[in-house]
Amino acid sequence: MAGTVMTLVVSFVLAAVLWLVIGSRFQFASERAGNDLLNIAAYFGGCLPIAFVLVFFGIGGS
Repeated sequence: MAGTVMTLVVSFVLAAVLWLVIGSRFQFASERAGNDLLNIAAYFGGCLPIAFVLVFFGIGGS
């Protein structure tokens, strides 16, 4: 359970940092606030497998 929560948190943090670095690259919605939120959600989905690997290699290594 803790691994799942850590994976979600790490993925969200990675997505937020990625969004701050590269910004909103995708055009999902016409209004800016909705588009920013959907971009963070897309980055979250992309960072999820990376965060999963990072967390479970970290848990397995300790």
